[in-house]
Amino acid sequence: MSVYAIKVWLSKSEKDWFLYKDLEDHVVHTWSRKEKAEEVMNLLECTKAEITEDIPPPALARSTEKKQKLKVQE
Repeated sequence: MSVYAIKVWLSKSEKDWFLYKDLEDHVVHTWSRKEKAEEVMNLLECTKAEITEDIPPPALARSTEKKQKLKVQE
């Protein structure tokens, strides 16, 4: 199963990027459907953004853990 994140650039430098994350807990936002990630990406106001599957394992683990906790709370 593929998981997608949004890679965001705030400047023109190719090295100046980050994965889109929650500003409160700094957990990377991830989506299981590429279309949902693209919807969010299109709402962003930034120099450049792209969908990526290249998510560091620790970031993916934190994102998955957060989603599981939110499911339990519902």
